[in-house]
Amino acid sequence: MSERHGVVADIGAAIVALVLGTCIGYVDSRATWDDAGITALALVIGAGLVSFARPCRWLPIGVVVGIPVVAFNVIRFGRWDSIIAVAFALIGAAIGGAVGRGMRRAIA
Repeated sequence: MSERHGVVADIGAAIVALVLGTCIGYVDSRATWDDAGITALALVIGAGLVSFARPCRWLPIGVVVGIPVVAFNVIRFGRWDSIIAVAFALIGAAIGGAVGRGMRRAIA
């Protein structure tokens, strides 16, 4: 893989991670939404899928997926208790990255 292709793939993964995190954060910050379990699951799955595609970038992907949830809650409600969303996103990203690395080694 060329260096340019790697940079483009990293930028694409960052954009996808940000869009996923923003969508999850938007839904989570609605006044009628009261299901933290679904939000946590969405963070784990979303970050895991993006990290599966770019396993070497699992840490920034986890942060980028989780931060919008915190940002929406801080802006809308002034509450920081949703900081745990970053932990769930990091767990999903770590799992996705590990599976992605394992798949690449098995294929190579």
